[in-house]
Amino acid sequence: MLDERQMGDLMLAEIESAERPSAVLDVDRAMTTARRQRRLTQGAGAVLLAAALTVGGLTVPDLLTPDRAPETAPIGAATGEGQTGLPAALTTVDPQRVYARFGWLPNGLRNLSYQAGLLLSGPGVYLGASNGRTDDQRQFVAVSLLPKGVQPSAPQRDSAEPALAGDTDAGPELNGGASSFASYSGAEAPEAILRWRYAPDGWAQVRVVGTGPDVRGTAAQVARSLRFGTDTVPMPATVAGVPANLRMITLDVNESLDEPRSWYAGWTWTPEPATAEPRWQRARTLTVGVSRYRNVTDPTDKAYVNPNTTFDGHPARFGGENGNESLTVYDVDGATVTIDDSALLPAGGTRALFPAITLVDEPAAWHTHLRP
Repeated sequence: MLDERQMGDLMLAEIESAERPSAVLDVDRAMTTARRQRRLTQGAGAVLLAAALTVGGLTVPDLLTPDRAPETAPIGAATGEGQTGLPAALTTVDPQRVYARFGWLPNGLRNLSYQAGLLLSGPGVYLGASNGRTDDQRQFVAVSLLPKGVQPSAPQRDSAEPALAGDTDAGPELNGGASSFASYSGAEAPEAILRWRYAPDGWAQVRVVGTGPDVRGTAAQVARSLRFGTDTVPMPATVAGVPANLRMITLDVNESLDEPRSWYAGWTWTPEPATAEPRWQRARTLTVGVSRYRNVTDPTDKAYVNPNTTFDGHPARFGGENGNESLTVYDVDGATVTIDDSALLPAGGTRALFPAITLVDEPAAWHTHLRP
């Protein structure tokens, strides 16, 4: 997989049920983690690990036309009640669309992420925010949209013990209908799970963990302020020259608002048809990612920049074996570009593809749609 493709290695486990957010959204840490993932995926029996967050080939039905573009509000500031749904339940998911945005979040949740497509539990949409902690002070909000007819599942516990369903209580009216608070055993911190229909036969869920004594109140406020739509995800580059036999299966966007601010945006393609099992769609991929460049010269730092060559006048790192290639080009007008190919391109294909990537003007100043 791509060196920078995920914002934090914890996301691999935590997205599993589309209900657990990243505890740490860290581009630099993700670069190291994904390198390790790539080595593992090249071995037999590691197909499922290859891309825990990648998505199946998907399209947006024509009936999903928003009546207005989604809105955002400053994080930490309450908003008026929004439309907590879409006009129709998702039957397929277009990775290049923004289906949900935060309108309000509790203070302190500075790490944001968005993924759309095939999570480990199946197709869906994930929107997350966390405080970046991994200890007992961890706080996060996770929003999930499930496709038509798919039922919400139990959350994944750090202990790996099954989460057993408990009592269900009535929640506030959302999207013109009833909602409910679900409870499960094994919660590591105060937890609220709020579920409602964002469209007929389509479930939405907000999961809140550790955000204070009134987690249910926080979940309700997050749910009421969500903004829904189908606008296009802004990206820091365009990519041409991808072989016609490859199909885009995922688009990931992440940003940390803490200093130094960091962000990552990436695309992933596969040659496998949408009818294939998710693990096969994730087994061999081509991924292109762009992140904000930060020069780190300390070898002990997880963000250490470690070039072994130059490419197009920029420091770069190139490697690969058995037909797999990975090319990372540093400081391209303030951005880092990585191409990771699982033997889908001809030899030298990552170097041939790099000139077909066109960055936005001043990419160092670019930011994701997640940033308020």
